[in-house]
Amino acid sequence: EQTTESRVLEKRRKERLQQNYGVTVVECQSSLLYDVEKMSLSTGFHGGHWGTLMPFLKGCKKQFGEPKRPSFKHETFAILESLKEKVSSAVEERSFEWPHGIQVEDLDMAVITGTQRWDVPILERFSPMSEESASTTLNEFASKGLPFYEIERSRADLEWSTSKLSAHLRIGTISPNEVYYKAMDSASLSPEEIKTFWRRLVWRDLAYYQLFTFPLMRETSIRAHYENTEWVTGDEEKRRLEAWKWGKTGYPIVDAGMRELYETGWMTQSVRMIAASFLTEYLRVNWVKGCEWFHYTLVDADSAINAMMWQNAGRSGIDQWNFVMSPENASQDSSGEYTKRWVPELSSLPKGVIHRPWQAPKAVLEREGIVLGKTYPHRIVKNLKEERAKSVEHVLSMRRSSQQFNNERGYDLITLPNGERTVVFTKKEYRLDQNGDVFVKSSSSKGGKGLYKKKQEKIRIRSEKRQRRR
Repeated sequence: EQTTESRVLEKRRKERLQQNYGVTVVECQSSLLYDVEKMSLSTGFHGGHWGTLMPFLKGCKKQFGEPKRPSFKHETFAILESLKEKVSSAVEERSFEWPHGIQVEDLDMAVITGTQRWDVPILERFSPMSEESASTTLNEFASKGLPFYEIERSRADLEWSTSKLSAHLRIGTISPNEVYYKAMDSASLSPEEIKTFWRRLVWRDLAYYQLFTFPLMRETSIRAHYENTEWVTGDEEKRRLEAWKWGKTGYPIVDAGMRELYETGWMTQSVRMIAASFLTEYLRVNWVKGCEWFHYTLVDADSAINAMMWQNAGRSGIDQWNFVMSPENASQDSSGEYTKRWVPELSSLPKGVIHRPWQAPKAVLEREGIVLGKTYPHRIVKNLKEERAKSVEHVLSMRRSSQQFNNERGYDLITLPNGERTVVFTKKEYRLDQNGDVFVKSSSSKGGKGLYKKKQEKIRIRSEKRQRRR
């Protein structure tokens, strides 16, 4: 599991096996490419800020080398058989046997009852969850998706834009090492064509490294001072969160993703990101709420990866997102087919307006029988620019009151478990000088360095205009 609570359980089990049976447990890490508990990262900037992908990747390669090649299955079975014979011989006098397996069907598990079988769409999408199914999916992706992954990975409207292996990786029906070397051994593809794909596996390891380093990151900000960020609360929070959870925000690409998530337990990474960005940047709902809902609904619910994504979306993570995703442009679904599938009430709209039905001509809406506010919801928030401005101001306000976590260049500082402090990446619009003013590069700066000019006056003017409009 590689999680905070699993380590406690594993320790307890090892102690009981040793005390009660004299059995010494030898642990072998196999769910990740690298053993993140043995990983060490230097503080500061080393080809990237601390805890981001490139320093982590370089550190792994330097400390551990290339990931281990997976053993052939027949070799693994031979090892298990020989081990079975040795163990059986060694424990004869203790009168207990080599453990026997049990079929899933024979387990005393709860049975879903009721008129709505919510498990059916999930089972249809993911069954069977087996090694054979995982290998078949990997091979199919290698031929149909991997050659185009570099340019199509964000597309939700294409079947093989992603590998569909996340659930298999999550439950262990396929090894990340097997996936890694499937890509690396693709003789027909150049290093540039496979680079992003195999790095996603390292990114997965990075999430577990962060969870090991920050055991509470699933519900507590890694940048501790971001706990003081202002979010919407009370009835307004409930109104916005409920609309988001059930795919009723009035923004079709977001609604399509959230409906797919609840019905099938999955959606592609790019749609997860736009849903997360929308909740935190525009609805201004605390990232923890989104993290909890994703963990509840995802078939591939992963304690580390899910938390890392939401921390970064909520700006409190190690690598806060340096972008905001538009719920109107919907570049993830340029054909509109994805939205048509999951938001069928809009499926008859032309591609040009399906992601912005409020801009569709009245005659078109009437012809297709679409009544905004009845057959499809009105937008939960209409002025995205204003909502986003509030998000930025709340972050800046929090950072101004937390200057002890701000370095001379306006970057956030965090304290690591060993007591060391390190700089972490901070988005330009949040960088403050020691007076609490926003840093902006001057036009005369060269090579990313140079003088900065203040833009506090512009922020003040915009704020006053907003106040007057209210």
